[in-house]
Amino acid sequence: MAKTGACRFCGQQHMIENSEEMTDPQLEECATLHCECDEAKVYQEAAQRREKAKQRVDELFGEGAGNYSQPEAVISTIKGVIDLVCDKRAKNMTITIRTGLKCRIMQMAKDKIKVVREVSDTNSFEQ
Repeated sequence: MAKTGACRFCGQQHMIENSEEMTDPQLEECATLHCECDEAKVYQEAAQRREKAKQRVDELFGEGAGNYSQPEAVISTIKGVIDLVCDKRAKNMTITIRTGLKCRIMQMAKDKIKVVREVSDTNSFEQ
């Protein structure tokens, strides 16, 4: 069964397949992600950047990251920071996860999002 959703920018209607359980905001989001208007294309590119940055977090700090694997609470915090940067509420942030391990998230030129895992192996002795 298909329902229609409207692009949030131009209002153009789009048929959404397999949408019988979707809410109106979900239909609007899906229609916007499939629309060809200029504003929708900008929105789609931003959504792709956000999603790729969150995938990068999973690669750098998720289950497959070996010694750098972090609990879900840390990963969700990092993804929350990505949302802040993508929404232009922050330019960049650094999260110190533990001694010697940091995550830096920053907005680069052309609104690209950069996620960096920083590992420092500093040995020091204090007395």
